[in-house]
Amino acid sequence: MLMPRPAAYYTERSAHFLERVDDELDAGELEVACELLWGAAAHAVKAVAQSKGWSHGTHRRLSAVVERLVNEGWVPPHLSGQYKMASDFHQGFYGDREFSVAHIQFAKATIADFVNTLRRLL
Repeated sequence: MLMPRPAAYYTERSAHFLERVDDELDAGELEVACELLWGAAAHAVKAVAQSKGWSHGTHRRLSAVVERLVNEGWVPPHLSGQYKMASDFHQGFYGDREFSVAHIQFAKATIADFVNTLRRLL
């Protein structure tokens, strides 16, 4: 089993993935842009979970972290919806869903808000 990395690693990767979305859109790589959006959100959740000592090694556990953050009042309830949006982009990478460039651009702003909200918990 891989050992979790420090929260700072996940925070840096999350920001890096968000920064790359526009470049992938410009290159016509919509699937990669989708996966970068998911990666940005997932790594932001991992950073918070790691800083709190919570498990975060699977997709299910990431969802549980977001639910816990909402249920315990760490973040506003709308973050659940933002996380769901990010999770949907993970499906886009595998061709299960198709997203337009405009949808990906809109989602980038929403996911950036999600990431920034979680970053404030660190």
